[in-house]
Amino acid sequence: MNNFVRKAISVALLIGTLLVVQTAHAAPVPDFTLPLLNGKSVALKDFRGKPVLVNFFHSK
Repeated sequence: MNNFVRKAISVALLIGTLLVVQTAHAAPVPDFTLPLLNGKSVALKDFRGKPVLVNFFHSK
């Protein structure tokens, strides 16, 4: 792995860590439920007390 890739990975990890620390003190969000592809659903309250990353992906 070259030096540039190592630096890029280090910077990405640092930014990710800072974002987690910053959001750890955020206000609670309202509960919501999302459908899964298998017909079941998952609710945010199922993960209470655990770190959660919600990524709403959009593509054209």
